[in-house]
Amino acid sequence: MATHSAGDVLVSVWVPELGDNRLSWHPCTDLPSPLREEHINTCDDTASVLRAQGALVARLLGRGRFHGFRMTVTDGRSGELVGLAEWYSSPETGAYLPYPGGAWSACDYGQHEHHQDDTEEPAVTLAA
Repeated sequence: MATHSAGDVLVSVWVPELGDNRLSWHPCTDLPSPLREEHINTCDDTASVLRAQGALVARLLGRGRFHGFRMTVTDGRSGELVGLAEWYSSPETGAYLPYPGGAWSACDYGQHEHHQDDTEEPAVTLAA
């Protein structure tokens, strides 16, 4: 596996809000924004961050408080989206569950090095 430059990413939590008969997503004001900064080295790290932080957020938000939540992972320098996962509130239990196959990463589309630019300090790039 080739290893590219690693970097820091920011994890943020978004919650749905219904207004004017439209659903829109807003940063969760009940949690810090960004929720956390993580250091990643590979594409697998992005998925691991989404799983681990998603489980933590599910516990912090409490059962059924929202219809669900989204977690975004963005490049710490450029702000570009590098990962996303969505969780929903189970109608039966109120517990938050991840959508099956719901985690997305820029790596899924071969965009390992799309964060590099001409600066001396590389932005986040990932291993395939």
